[in-house]
Amino acid sequence: MQLRGSVAVVAGASSGIGEATALALAKAGAKVVLVARRLDRLEELAETIEQRGGVALAVKCDVTDPERVSALPSVVEEAFGPCDVLVNSAGVPGGGSLIDLSYEQIEKVVRVNLLGVMFGTRAFLPGMQARRRGHIVNVASLAGRFAPPGAAIYSATKHGVVAFSESLHYEALDHGVRITSVNPGLVSTEGFPQDHVPPRLVMKVERVADAIVKAVREGAGPEVSVPRWIAPLQAFRVITPPLYRWGVRSIRSAGFKSTQATKDRRRGEP
Repeated sequence: MQLRGSVAVVAGASSGIGEATALALAKAGAKVVLVARRLDRLEELAETIEQRGGVALAVKCDVTDPERVSALPSVVEEAFGPCDVLVNSAGVPGGGSLIDLSYEQIEKVVRVNLLGVMFGTRAFLPGMQARRRGHIVNVASLAGRFAPPGAAIYSATKHGVVAFSESLHYEALDHGVRITSVNPGLVSTEGFPQDHVPPRLVMKVERVADAIVKAVREGAGPEVSVPRWIAPLQAFRVITPPLYRWGVRSIRSAGFKSTQATKDRRRGEP
């Protein structure tokens, strides 16, 4: 897809991967609609984009509210025209032992990480299919391909995003639309600080944003791993299950911990 002059919507744009992706899309020439709950952060980002010569609009919206999400396509079209690119990047941490998580915490993680992606896709896909043009990128995680211990709920939501994207990709292709799950490794953001991980293993958000822009430009799908060298490990999991399970146990023994779920919305969350 030619991004210059296109219209891109980024959900979860108030921080982290979403913020970096919005900046990258604007740099590529797209008109960007910034969507999240924190309007003040979105307005600051929109101002930054415009100061750099881009075009942006801040729209406050909770991705877990289907009524608000379903109204977004009309808002976008009125401002810039129909949506060409949708990036669903809103996400919250969901680590912790299942029995230590409250029902409220479990529901919040599932609603933001999985239902938020489904709601956004449901809102924008009909228009894209009618125009036979569009690309939807759903930010998942390598936890959507592997199941690290101590993150059962988070991994379940990301596995759901990967499966949702893959299934829908083949269906949408018949209508000229591509659906891609982008699966990053460890990335340090406000919501996912990665303080317990050696710095050499942690990526910057800009690397993931560049991968998303590249996926849209090249029409990649239904799945992209970041970094790419991790993707072949999926074959290792399938071909040599005993070795894979030994590796998972080793990671657990080493004390690896996923970012814990929180009761209240933190500053790092969209």
